Amino acid sequence: MKENWFEAISSIKELNDEDAATCSGGVAYTGSGDPDVILYRDVQFAGSNPLRVNASPGDGLRYVGNDFNDLTSSLVIIRGTWAFYRDANFTTYQTTLGPGIYSIPPSGIANDSLSSLYRVS
Repeated sequence: MKENWFEAISSIKELNDEDAATCSGGVAYTGSGDPDVILYRDVQFAGSNPLRVNASPGDGLRYVGNDFNDLTSSLVIIRGTWAFYRDANFTTYQTTLGPGIYSIPPSGIANDSLSSLYRVS
């Protein structure tokens, strides 16, 4: 039976960011228009170019990058429960937080100390 390429292509379902991360092995990524977590350099969600992070449960961002390493002062968690770490590669645990709006560093996270984050659930 000869397959019609148009029918095959049109039957492909477009995945949302979270499903795509799960299918690709759960690798964390940044820059999504539908993030799980948003990091800001300054308190009250100020600072240019916030960092938008997506990850499936059981994965995270091993290093927030030079633009956010030890510079994060506020954050928004849209989905999931996240563990935050002072150092890269998920070392020196600080705290675990769920969905919420954190206009200043929440209890357990020292200002300008974040280097990695991991999605627990």
